[in-house]
Amino acid sequence: MPSSVSPIGRRLRQARQDRRLSIEESAWRTRIRPDLLRALEREQFQALEHAGFVRRHLSSYARFLGLDPAEIVEDYARCHEPPDASPIEHLDRRRRQAKRPPRAKWLIAAAASGALLVAASVVGVLGGGERDVSLSALSSAGPRLGPAAASRLAPLRVTVRVLATSATHLSVMVDSRTAFEGDLAEGQGRSFAGRSAIEVVAGNGAAVRLTVNGTSMGAPGKAGSVYRARFGPTDPR
Repeated sequence: MPSSVSPIGRRLRQARQDRRLSIEESAWRTRIRPDLLRALEREQFQALEHAGFVRRHLSSYARFLGLDPAEIVEDYARCHEPPDASPIEHLDRRRRQAKRPPRAKWLIAAAASGALLVAASVVGVLGGGERDVSLSALSSAGPRLGPAAASRLAPLRVTVRVLATSATHLSVMVDSRTAFEGDLAEGQGRSFAGRSAIEVVAGNGAAVRLTVNGTSMGAPGKAGSVYRARFGPTDPR
């Protein structure tokens, strides 16, 4: 394993520094331990023990920094994995890189139509052929959901509104992707929406007002202190 920092490590470190992020803040936002991030930037891959863990963390860290994760992982495999890697690792890599074939929607539609035709035939036989059952009647015969039940089955989403009462630096991640990184002037606001989680980091916790999923949280942080929070579809509790 090379002792000097090679191109992979330099690219990771440079991308992090370009975004003005520390190792600790990057670790908090990627959920990867700081010592492992340092090992990736120094290419001390033996600290992660298994090549599969190295590829996984490299991919996550590169995606967080705005780099091409596939390119970073490919460079690692070419430069650091032995040519006689185990067949299991090769198969695992091929499985993860293989694209899932698109679903044949026409087959699903044909199967549904066939099921309706069979149901219509059965009803006709049981009724002695005297009852006229249309496909439209069968398709509408199922139970209908009321508005309350339909809203419960609707996909959950999370929304966050940030309003700056004074100038501050703001960083927002939506569903593990950077949605905003920059400074907000006094009176400026930003709105964000996601499916699973929204992470907010404000340089001055008292300089922002948050509204989470329609509920006002006021100024959640302290003056002069960095405020960090992660919100999901069910917040605030």
